[in-house]
Amino acid sequence: MNKKKWAIGYAVLCILYFVVSVAVPHDRLESRGLEGIGKPTLKLKTEEITDGTELRFEYLSEEQALSQLSFYFTADEEILSQGEILIEAYDTQTEELLGSETYDVADLGAEAFWGVTFTEEPVNREITVVITGKDVEKGPYVWLNTEAQTSGSSYENGEKLEQNLIYNAVYRMQVHYIRQPLLTTAMLAVLGGMFFLLAGRKAENTGGTEIRDRETGDFVRAKGAAGRFRNLGIWLQSFYKKYRKLLGLGLLMLIVALIFYYVYDVQIREAMNSTHREVVMRDNGELLPVTADSREMVQYYTTEEDELVGLGIRMDLSEDFAGQGTVHAEVRDVTDAEEGVLLCAADVDASTLLDGQYMGLIFDSSQSGIKGHTYEIRLEFSDELLDSGLSVIVTPAGYYGENPLYVNGEESENRLSMNAHTYFNLFLKRYFFAMFLFAEFMAAGFYYLAFLRRCRIEKVFVFTILCLGVIYNFVLTPYMTPDESYHIDMSYRHSNTLLGIESAGENKCYKRQDDTELEFTSSPSLENYKIIYDGLFSMAENDTLVEAEATSTTEAPMIIYLPAVLGMTLARLLHLGTVPMLLLGRWFSLLGFTILTYFGMKKLPFGKTALFLLAVLPMNLQQCTSFSYDAVITGVSFLYICWCVSLAFGEKQVKATDMLGLGILGIILVYGKSGVYLPLALLIFLIPAARFGGKRVRNLCVLGLFLLPVLCFLNQNTATVSYIATTTEATATVGSSTTAGYTIGYFLSQPLELVRMLANTLSDKIAFYLESLVGQKMGWVEIDISEVISMLFWLLLILASLKTKEEPMYIRTGQKWWIVFVCAVCAGLILAGMLLTWTPRGYVSIEGVQGRYFIPLMPALLLVLRNPRLTWDRCAQRGLIYAGFIGQILTVMYLIKGVLVL
Repeated sequence: MNKKKWAIGYAVLCILYFVVSVAVPHDRLESRGLEGIGKPTLKLKTEEITDGTELRFEYLSEEQALSQLSFYFTADEEILSQGEILIEAYDTQTEELLGSETYDVADLGAEAFWGVTFTEEPVNREITVVITGKDVEKGPYVWLNTEAQTSGSSYENGEKLEQNLIYNAVYRMQVHYIRQPLLTTAMLAVLGGMFFLLAGRKAENTGGTEIRDRETGDFVRAKGAAGRFRNLGIWLQSFYKKYRKLLGLGLLMLIVALIFYYVYDVQIREAMNSTHREVVMRDNGELLPVTADSREMVQYYTTEEDELVGLGIRMDLSEDFAGQGTVHAEVRDVTDAEEGVLLCAADVDASTLLDGQYMGLIFDSSQSGIKGHTYEIRLEFSDELLDSGLSVIVTPAGYYGENPLYVNGEESENRLSMNAHTYFNLFLKRYFFAMFLFAEFMAAGFYYLAFLRRCRIEKVFVFTILCLGVIYNFVLTPYMTPDESYHIDMSYRHSNTLLGIESAGENKCYKRQDDTELEFTSSPSLENYKIIYDGLFSMAENDTLVEAEATSTTEAPMIIYLPAVLGMTLARLLHLGTVPMLLLGRWFSLLGFTILTYFGMKKLPFGKTALFLLAVLPMNLQQCTSFSYDAVITGVSFLYICWCVSLAFGEKQVKATDMLGLGILGIILVYGKSGVYLPLALLIFLIPAARFGGKRVRNLCVLGLFLLPVLCFLNQNTATVSYIATTTEATATVGSSTTAGYTIGYFLSQPLELVRMLANTLSDKIAFYLESLVGQKMGWVEIDISEVISMLFWLLLILASLKTKEEPMYIRTGQKWWIVFVCAVCAGLILAGMLLTWTPRGYVSIEGVQGRYFIPLMPALLLVLRNPRLTWDRCAQRGLIYAGFIGQILTVMYLIKGVLVL
């Protein structure tokens, strides 16, 4: 009878719980100093800590309460048994002891974090930690961070270390949780709602609460309070049924928008506010100390830049520098007036200066068209900075004699070390906003083709991968993929051949003058994006051919670079600039891969979803959206495997065109990676004799199809095979270096060593192969993608390889074993090639192999996963490609975050 009152009271309690839970603060611990820590980091350590060793670490705590400060100690596989390690933390200013801990060396084990816990947690204080040994004959080491720059300075026996100690600074923070109370309140509301909805309900409907017509079974409107809730549910169900496809489209576009907004908020916004900096006066390590004789410095600089937004002066801080005082700095343009135009006036707090870094002097407004202008940089140091250990880094006058320096009114023999801030990176906003709009267009087109029009998967594939290629082209700029400089030079040579331009010889190539002046960096940099932003729609201004440096000429044929060569040649014929030429060549490379994979997917009688997901793997997209010949080799291998599968398990008879196509593809396979994919030609043995019309015809055709690539391999790689076979211990080297390598003779005499190498490789590298096949580390293995992405794509590949319950099995057990054998031989050749040509003697596992080398084998290997026990109840094709598309959008998010790290 009082259900309504009880429900209201329950709702009030739920709201009260939520309000109180959000209002009450909670302690949360956060760490600093572990940036970049991982296996690559652990390769450099301090000297052994004994009685005569002192490690000192200076650190400025943040505005939160510092709870603990510990360091990463290691025994370095030694047995430590005697002595103690003393760790003491002091306030740098007052020398007050803040915390002290003593550790027994024998308790260390292999490695551990040892440090101090602060009773009175310091906030925004300078802390000095001293690590010493007591009665230690053989002591531990402390790891150094070689991968990331962290806050603080480290000293060993009074000498500053180039790398900082790996430390863990644990801060105690007061936070208010919202998500957990919100979810808990929601769960309580759902439970209470169901309870009160059913509480007191009678067994039979009264008061007009029937919700279905007894004769037709259709929903009808209900009366009463409970009926209104039911009517709302009926309306929502009807609305969803009618507009569910449009709701799905809106949801997908919302996901894309949220992802790009997140990237903008955490990465792009910060990068926009940064400036591009170029060193204009380099130093040679000399210092000009700040004393009474040098408290006023005036440096003149005649700019060679056309735009400037600021200048920077490089400072040096000694170990005992207290950071008290100010530097008054002014920058004036004195080109046309003696007093000059004041561009910047600032009082820089000495505590903000960083050792070896440039003190930035940003102008009140940016200057343009100022090439040849003369600037006066005036520095005045307060009394506290005189003889304080502060110095300005300088360079001899001989290098920059036209830019004099005056110290206390007298001309100096030195010049201040300076950099120039040429522009703010505001262009990034437009750059990535255009990318966001294109991503929204891509999401809408993908959803329209896949779910509204329900097009065949191969058509959805073409649209999706070509659009993703456009985004990858602008995120991973030219030269950022492995060995792309080599592939660009090879494509340029072949483009010259198409245009009738003669060869320039070894290590040379004729290029347009414009193409020799533009320089991209192989590492992520904002300069790369500025080059594309400025030159995207540029036309060639000087297409005069000049002799330029290029990578070594090889025998790589034009066929494996053909799509990229056609794109580059078309751009040159249209007189496009360097940037559009490179982007068009890369996109044509992806177009070639897309065409090959499209025809392969079209031929497949099953497994199209798995091929779709393989083609859009982040690593595969990176390689195919570049000048690398991986686009052609991977596309050819995909088409070859799909063609064999269609003939083996389809219903069509083998035609003469099939034999011709497979023969040509088999020949092209040999040209990639020194012919390691040649064993894929063995897949033709899967085709039954009935498809040929008899065993005799089958045997002759299969023999011919296998002999073609074998003969081509012998013709193409005779020198490589001969070198590997005849190399001895005296002549074996790794690559072009003089490092000793392994030989076939070595393993023939010690076969167990080969077994050990293979076992170690599988044990040490299998995780790396799986991650790098998908693409957890992109670019030159330096752009990190979340492990969740690689796990997602592996899960999707496995699920896409399973058949539906009604689908025929197609592949028999014997055929699966044959596929495994073929893939194993290919993998063995890849490993053997890198073992004999790349792995230095003494290494316990094979070096140089990356997971992307195995992508061409994957369409065949995934066929093995089909089985009659684990199946789909109904086709999940479109759901899987939808998940793969979301995975790619997330990958783009991580790529943008990775390449914009400053």
